[in-house]
Amino acid sequence: MQFPSTRQITTQLRRLAIGCGAAFLLTVGAPQSEEALTIRALTYEVIRTNEGTLLLNLSGAVMMEYQGRTLEGEQFAVDAQQQRVRANAPFRFFAPEGVLQGERIDYFYALQRGRFEGVQAEVLGVYVRAAVLEGDLGDFSAREATVSTCDPFRPPIRVQAGRIRLRQGARLTVSNARLVLYGRQVLSLPQFTLRLRETAEIVSMPSPVYARETGWGLRMRVELPIGDRLVMQGGIVSYLHAVPELRLIGGAALSEGEPSLGDPDLRLRFEQSPLYNLRARPERTQTRPAPTVRVEYSSDIRPLFAPRERLRVSRRELGLIVPMRARTGTGEVSLRYGSLSERIDGQHTPTRERLSFEGEWLQPLWTNQSVQLQLRLWSSLTRYQGIADTYQWLRPQLEIVWQPREQLTLMAGYAQTSTRHTSPFLSEQIRARREASFRAEYQQGNARVGALLKFDLDGRELYDVQLLVGWRDRCIEPFVFWRRNPSAVLFGLSLTTARQ
Repeated sequence: MQFPSTRQITTQLRRLAIGCGAAFLLTVGAPQSEEALTIRALTYEVIRTNEGTLLLNLSGAVMMEYQGRTLEGEQFAVDAQQQRVRANAPFRFFAPEGVLQGERIDYFYALQRGRFEGVQAEVLGVYVRAAVLEGDLGDFSAREATVSTCDPFRPPIRVQAGRIRLRQGARLTVSNARLVLYGRQVLSLPQFTLRLRETAEIVSMPSPVYARETGWGLRMRVELPIGDRLVMQGGIVSYLHAVPELRLIGGAALSEGEPSLGDPDLRLRFEQSPLYNLRARPERTQTRPAPTVRVEYSSDIRPLFAPRERLRVSRRELGLIVPMRARTGTGEVSLRYGSLSERIDGQHTPTRERLSFEGEWLQPLWTNQSVQLQLRLWSSLTRYQGIADTYQWLRPQLEIVWQPREQLTLMAGYAQTSTRHTSPFLSEQIRARREASFRAEYQQGNARVGALLKFDLDGRELYDVQLLVGWRDRCIEPFVFWRRNPSAVLFGLSLTTARQ
């Protein structure tokens, strides 16, 4: 960026002051350029320091705009050579990710990095108070912070933390955290993560689970970002009368964006899409995924959508996941290699190595104010050790979503699955059939109720029923999820954003 000389700026200021009186507008940079810094203020003073640096002191209803970011306040000092803005007075900072106000600022506007003190901010629906915040609203770290997804003045739940870190506008990591519920501290955690922009709850809290096979249990999951592109995730479900489940996952993004840590079981992934999983919130904005190298170790996992009771899966896997995007559609392809084994009714099946190539795609077809028509497509090709045939299946699904009013959402879907050969593992077998699905979600006041029915059109049977009941107090939503067969009951606590 080329800046004009001191004489040019001073001459321009004099001309503007003569033409506009006390108020003036100044553009630093190339004329008509998006790179220009635009300044509005009532009064100004141009100073050259002993080092020869040009400083522009601004006061009175100051507003500065640069690359989609805006600063407002009463007093600022601008260093055009360093592209730096400083103030020791209250200010407001506006960015695409949210709004920040504070007491002091030292900001390099070309780099979009700075230091803010005495901060109150709303970032992607999350409210943050901090003594010091460094970075920008899309990527920052803060100290002595309080975080809430609710009304910042009367939040029913908030987190007090020694340090927080937002990475790439997607994961907010909270360290040395104390969870305060309705004014009482209920939990202390060394670290946990808020997942912003996602379609599910933004934080995983310890929650009870129940099934006829296992009895009562407790589900927990933690995430640990390491640097800007590496994320580790660990999950455990401990039962009173069954072997615990354990899953460890690591993902390394190969480019800028979020690592993909989704479950490797494609069958489980399409069951957990917004069409099927009533805990999902399709109105949320998804993160921007990056090509990811993913590694997993899991032991005795009981899939939520297992085809039968008393089925456990153990997996060791290395995969490459590549997101895809067209003008209107999105999807991903993945290549996965590893070993898989099952335990059915307490009996272990042989462990086999497997190599799979999988893909999924979402294509909006038509939409208006209240109705959306879209096509989902899933496919898989898998080779197993000791088996000559390649297991293949393809599942296109057409669905229409109708929202006749704000409180009510209805969905109807039709899918047809075709297969070739079979899998030696029960958890990976997809039944070839035609299927119809119906989903309804209704919100009235604080209550939310959802129901899902799935029909096998070939067998003429209602083979799956799922229900969800939740009660929301601003950003807190306790919920109960129930599935008929195989039996599953989940109790959870979703922390949503206030603007959701």
